[in-house]
Amino acid sequence: MNEFPLIQWIRNRQKKSKNVICGIGDDCAVINTSKDKLCLITTDMLVDGTHFDLKKHQVADVGRKAIACSISDIASMGCKPTVAVISICFPHGTKNSFAKKLYAGIWAIANKYNVDIVGGDIISGKCPFCINVTMLGKDEGLRPIYRSGAKAGDQILATGKLGGSLLGKHMLFEPRLNESLTLNKNFTIHAMIDISDGLTADLNHILEESDVGAILSEDNIPISADALRMSKKTGQTPLHHALSDGEDYELLVVLPKIQAKKVLTSRLFPKGIFSCIGEIVENHGIWLRNANGKLRRIRAEGYKHS
Repeated sequence: MNEFPLIQWIRNRQKKSKNVICGIGDDCAVINTSKDKLCLITTDMLVDGTHFDLKKHQVADVGRKAIACSISDIASMGCKPTVAVISICFPHGTKNSFAKKLYAGIWAIANKYNVDIVGGDIISGKCPFCINVTMLGKDEGLRPIYRSGAKAGDQILATGKLGGSLLGKHMLFEPRLNESLTLNKNFTIHAMIDISDGLTADLNHILEESDVGAILSEDNIPISADALRMSKKTGQTPLHHALSDGEDYELLVVLPKIQAKKVLTSRLFPKGIFSCIGEIVENHGIWLRNANGKLRRIRAEGYKHS
């Protein structure tokens, strides 16, 4: 299955009512619930063998990741998560001790970010373990940030270091909620997304929704130590891993040049948390500029469901 064409097919056929401010095609749906209040909705399903491996990972970490992914989605819109419902399918014969360890991880991060677990569904069957989280968020007077606002001349910032997440970060990442709320409250942001599929893949989501292109600076991509370690195993360059691995759950932020300078020098954030990795241009596609200034077009690569 090719995920994104299927999503586009569904999107093209889905009717949208006047109360749906943003439907299919962003990190969250945004619904107008009253005159001055918006509700954000996101959902994520995680399956054993695809998003984690119960032979390798702690059950509590699986529960933590399930909640963290949805918090990251709402963070990418610059808004605040509030409540969640959780649906779980346990394989036949699963012990209660497994479920209790799972919920220990769920509650640990939900409590940290003041997210209430308010319901869900539990079943069992002849299938792998899977968990689905649907989370609601609120705008709290802030404007939700969409993928569709990038403009030529804007700068592209990224938080943290990228690549090699499968060496551990993909299970234990910290959602960039505090950073996103600070950005939305204090700066003008044109577009934002969390890096879950991969830097170039998620950047391409912004480019497609905004009808623009981008030039990335090869020397400014923040490469993680794990990307360096993984490159020794795979034979791929550390840069390749930083551009395409995914599951970093860092923020990719597009904003005017003056605003970008303010973010990079602001005392509201820990020093060095943001890197300026490129700029938005009119011509479609993603281009990579090397140290000599030479440009080459690159493909948007990242995780794909098969």
